[in-house]
Amino acid sequence: MKRLIWIICSWILAHFTWASVHTYTTKSALQNGTIIKIRVSETGVHMIPYDSLTAWGLQAEDVCVLGYGGATLSENFMNKRYDDLPPVSIYIYKGADNIFNSGDYILFYAQGPVQWKMDNNGDWRHIQNPYSNYGYYFVSDNPSLQRTIALSNAQYDQNSVEDVDWYVANFVHEQDLVNLVDISGTNGGGREFYGERINSNNKTVSITFNAQHVRSDMNARCHVSMAASSGTTTSIKINYAGKNTTRKIPAISVSDSHTKAIVDSATINVFPIATDKQEVSLHFNSTSSSSNAYLNYIELNLPCHLVMNSNQMPIINTKLLGHKPAMRYHLQEANHNTQIWRVTEGVFVEQMPTTLSNGTLTWIGDNTKAEKYIALNPADNTWKKPVTIGKVVNQNLHALENIDYVIICPREFVAPAEKLAMKHEEVDNLTWAVVTDEQVYNEFSSGTPDVSAYRWLMKMLYDRANGNAVKRPKYLLLMGDGTYDNRRIFGANVSGSNLLLTYPSTNSTVEPMAYSTDDYFGFLADNTGIYKNEFNITLAKMDIGVGRLPVKTLDEANQVVHKICTYIDDKTLGKWKSNILFLADDGNHGMHIETAEAGAEQLRLKNNDFLLNKIYLDAYVQEVSSSGESYPLAKNQFDNLMNNGVLFMNYSGHGGYNNITNELFMTTNDIQRMNNTNQAFWFLATCSFSHYDGGKTSAGEEAILNPYGGAIGVLSACRTVYVTQNTTLNRNLCDTILGHKNPFEYHMTIGEATRIAKNRSGNDINKLSYILLGDPAIRLNYPTDYQVKTTSTLDTLYALSIQTIKGYIQTPDYDTAHWFNGKLDITIFDKVQEIVTRDNDEIAEENKVKYKYKDYPNTLFIGQTDVINGLFEVTFMVPKDIRYNYGNGRIVYYAHDNENREEAIGHYEDFIIGGSSSVIAQDTIGPELNIYLNNSYFADGNKTHENPHFYAEIYDENGINTAGSGIGHDLLMVIDNDAKQTYVLNSYFQAQNNSYQSGIVSYKMAEQKEGAHTLTFRAWDLHNNSSTASLNFQVVKGLDPQLYNITTYPNPVASTGVLNIIIHHDRPDDIAESTIYLYDLSGKIVDVHTQRGNEPIQWNLSEANAPAGIYIYQVNIKTTTSNYVSKAGKLIITQ
Repeated sequence: MKRLIWIICSWILAHFTWASVHTYTTKSALQNGTIIKIRVSETGVHMIPYDSLTAWGLQAEDVCVLGYGGATLSENFMNKRYDDLPPVSIYIYKGADNIFNSGDYILFYAQGPVQWKMDNNGDWRHIQNPYSNYGYYFVSDNPSLQRTIALSNAQYDQNSVEDVDWYVANFVHEQDLVNLVDISGTNGGGREFYGERINSNNKTVSITFNAQHVRSDMNARCHVSMAASSGTTTSIKINYAGKNTTRKIPAISVSDSHTKAIVDSATINVFPIATDKQEVSLHFNSTSSSSNAYLNYIELNLPCHLVMNSNQMPIINTKLLGHKPAMRYHLQEANHNTQIWRVTEGVFVEQMPTTLSNGTLTWIGDNTKAEKYIALNPADNTWKKPVTIGKVVNQNLHALENIDYVIICPREFVAPAEKLAMKHEEVDNLTWAVVTDEQVYNEFSSGTPDVSAYRWLMKMLYDRANGNAVKRPKYLLLMGDGTYDNRRIFGANVSGSNLLLTYPSTNSTVEPMAYSTDDYFGFLADNTGIYKNEFNITLAKMDIGVGRLPVKTLDEANQVVHKICTYIDDKTLGKWKSNILFLADDGNHGMHIETAEAGAEQLRLKNNDFLLNKIYLDAYVQEVSSSGESYPLAKNQFDNLMNNGVLFMNYSGHGGYNNITNELFMTTNDIQRMNNTNQAFWFLATCSFSHYDGGKTSAGEEAILNPYGGAIGVLSACRTVYVTQNTTLNRNLCDTILGHKNPFEYHMTIGEATRIAKNRSGNDINKLSYILLGDPAIRLNYPTDYQVKTTSTLDTLYALSIQTIKGYIQTPDYDTAHWFNGKLDITIFDKVQEIVTRDNDEIAEENKVKYKYKDYPNTLFIGQTDVINGLFEVTFMVPKDIRYNYGNGRIVYYAHDNENREEAIGHYEDFIIGGSSSVIAQDTIGPELNIYLNNSYFADGNKTHENPHFYAEIYDENGINTAGSGIGHDLLMVIDNDAKQTYVLNSYFQAQNNSYQSGIVSYKMAEQKEGAHTLTFRAWDLHNNSSTASLNFQVVKGLDPQLYNITTYPNPVASTGVLNIIIHHDRPDDIAESTIYLYDLSGKIVDVHTQRGNEPIQWNLSEANAPAGIYIYQVNIKTTTSNYVSKAGKLIITQ
């Protein structure tokens, strides 16, 4: 059984060591026994009473504390770390009776979320955990894991000891109140938050630190970090202990829209220090009333006399580090109860041997490295107590190995996560593990939320493969939305719930640099990741595909998983699978078209069997009205392509979190209303389209979350990105997304394609902003089985000549697929043309830069024919309106066999088009037309909703002209005689099967205003004879769908059979949900079946538990904006 569910694991005895980079236990300390999770808010000695231990159900005498608290995990794999949960040294206070019982307690040293580390200058600097406000530990009663504080046995040469009677006391003031990328908190970025605001209304901020026994004869060090947001130079005067330092923070350039603040810092040395009360003040001065400055933090390193001043006193002294091998400390005002604990390693604590003389306690410690001590009186009963989180369900993620696919999710999403994982096991033979975020924290970051915990889980699986690529993990899916505000500083109302951590950059003032990235979780090689320089992350290479489903609720999780599983089942065959769409914005003198063309050309070179649809806005006429600029023709072409389905949609241009293009070509509202069954994978080389970690739902997220349509995956940026780097990434993605092992087998998943594309994009920080919203393990529904080959040797295709094309379906063994029986779609294009754009946004003609690109704008024939025993033949007439010069045309094929669920694609370009036929039949009669809206029941003057679907049935014995080469000879629809509502529908014509003489136009219309309208349609035959038809219709806003008829078959149907239900209605594009209720004759509901989308329904009655009998079914349908409408019928179920 490949399936592995690691929610609750078996209980086995564990062992612990200080783990090297590549060492992992197979038995977590959490796998058995009673485990209690606790948390602390600050570093220091904490107490757990005996009575709490027994109340938790623990054997108090066997108590052990496990973990390492709240310090941020190192992002460098080459640094040492603890594997799993090491035992923490504890002190058992037994009281006067020396028996551990009620009233007694244990003490342990705990690490909070703020860590102090010594820098290269010997100063102590604080590090705030950006992911948690607490440090976490675990309490159990395993005697083999109990570690008590032992007496140090270190020996030192008494002649090599430095005497010291002072230490460095560290203080920090830091308030996290605002993120400077967006001070509203909605769309912030980066991991740094700032505190008090200083401006013309609040010019001074003063912070007081209360130290004790400060030495006046030594240097104190003050570090101040701040930032200013101003169009003019901002002056900040810092006063510490009477010493003034003025910082001039530069202005932000007017042309710089990305920089939100300029960061600055100051280090102040003060000597002498006069008092224990330390005050640091910042005074603001600027000529601009709109200027603001923000305090980040103030750190003090104060030299103090070694005088016992509290029940626990941290002691560090590194100013004399290395002077002599050892240091003898002299602590005054101690007593016989005072102990010194060495806490340098945090989890391993040892008691130092001491000597007490006249109230002065002395001990000797190592002076070759930075040591930390704490002086305390264990008998003092005023210790801080950790907060109890609760009992932990036993787990053992450390037993995992040979896992292909990992899903990390909140506990609430485990069920849908398992459903998705099992689908991949069934279809892709992937081994998998579903783990909760809390489980990952518990074993890989001491229970403390930390992004590196996710990465270490994947690193463990990666290392256990021992270099075997087959055994290495391949995909990580994060099933949960994210926020830059990992600590929920702004609360759930802004940051949301059911979130998984994000990896934010350290830059928090320059918007493009203040990104969040999920790439971090895919950097698994030993020497990769971040070191001292943040930009080293761009050098790291991803080893696995990483994706995220930005779901916040269980309903969203279930809906998105259902959508993905439906896509994986690949039940919808059709030529949409051979369609790829490239969309490019106008403006910037063709720069965005250049980006699109880079991807399109790379994809064409990779595989020319696909049909590339190019919608480059600057090649269309731009319409300008009081409401702004628009491209209605391009918009409707785009909407129809997306509605019918494309395999891959690629956009280059301007964008934001809720739209693309200045003309609002696609908005979040458009995406929410999408009802496209055949979803595409979207790549958008644009800014902030997938700003998933802000307080608003971005357009990229909406595309994934739409249960009825949208996208199956979105790769786009969560911050501002740049065209040059976007072009590189686009080219690399287009080179990989159609990657295949051979011409018949496409194997690339969207996660793998994204990984390779990013790795090939070099040392580029731009790529880190690109987030894959979607399941990285899904493959696009490529038509992968066979290829279509042409056997005809075509003569020149002359205008008005009748031509026949023959061919066959080829297997991977280069044989004919004789068992292949189905349909073949064929699209024939006139010669390639050079298209010149218009540079619409440039007003001055002399400044226009017109970009040139190649495309096939003229379609000669779109038809369908039968494939019988692997062979096909199609006959058509070449239109009169071709381009009469001679050159190569292009044919694109798509074939499918519904019964065997097999497909084929192909192309053919080895033929010439041009000139005119010498034999031309006489014809002066235009085509026969039958036009209607939504369905054939529609009558002239009927009512419709705002987005009707137009159909035109056309017949002419000499075929229908769709070439688009002749002036005015297009399939043309005009609304209300309005030139701005004139639409060329050539590419929406589909010839009937085995015929070039008849066919149908199918076109989803743009949104119409409420009221009466007249539609006029004109069609031409291949001899350029025309016919015109008109239709009146009434648009009613919010009109409910109309349900005309229901077809059920077979009826009667066996109780174990499949009932097919076809619903005839007037919303071919918009039905979001269909629900069928099955009632017995008493009116009791026997079963309910629900299906999303507009496809015919197949109901497996074996799941309905309905015995033989007569039943009533009721079909309810609705759109995303309407009420339910229903219709009932009778159903007979037999044995």
